[in-house]
Amino acid sequence: MIKIFRRIRRKLITEGNLKKYLIYAIGEILLVVIGILIALQINNWNENNKDRSTEKKLLTELNENLKTNSDRLKSDLQKEVRSIESIDFVVDHIMQRKEYHDSLDVYFRKALFSPDIVVATSGYEAVKSKGFEIVKKDSLRNAIIDLYDVIYANLLSETVRLEDQFWPTAVLPAVHTHFMFTESGAKPVDYPALLEDKKYINMILHRKHFRKQAYELKTESLNHTEALIRLIEHELKKRG
Repeated sequence: MIKIFRRIRRKLITEGNLKKYLIYAIGEILLVVIGILIALQINNWNENNKDRSTEKKLLTELNENLKTNSDRLKSDLQKEVRSIESIDFVVDHIMQRKEYHDSLDVYFRKALFSPDIVVATSGYEAVKSKGFEIVKKDSLRNAIIDLYDVIYANLLSETVRLEDQFWPTAVLPAVHTHFMFTESGAKPVDYPALLEDKKYINMILHRKHFRKQAYELKTESLNHTEALIRLIEHELKKRG
């Protein structure tokens, strides 16, 4: 192709036809420009396909993380409910000064439930390291950032706050004073003394309040998690 253009150019120069040569030169420039534009378009198309493939892979990994988080939150919510029920049972038993029996040990143990929040973040960190702009859809990108940087961050910080301010100063002293831990649960070392300890009742009633707060936080996190799962799966389904 280049040889043909050179031959045409030499012929026009030899003939001395300036008008035809200028028209030819302009045409040649246009062809070059069009060629560059086509090449750029093909390159952009290839890069876009590459980005969309990367996005799909990242969203798939993130979705697996979210399903793991959903399962963990559901399990934790069940534990929160069991802890609240155990606290109610223990308080009622002590306030009515009922006799001790071994089956109480499991309730004493559940009444002391302390959550350990673990959020799967590898998919989110992969998206973050690649750059959030890799997620093309604005609403989906914003939902991802909101869940991890706001909802999960608040869940983790509030869990730490609720436990750290109370566990070492109130829970551990009561545990060390009144219980020994066995395979069946928390066994009172001196049940009559436990019946007289008002601080213990106050402590587990505070634990109940914390468990309710934790339940609300985890419910909110679960709802946002499952909403994001639906958004991602809808987006992945559109991609095929």
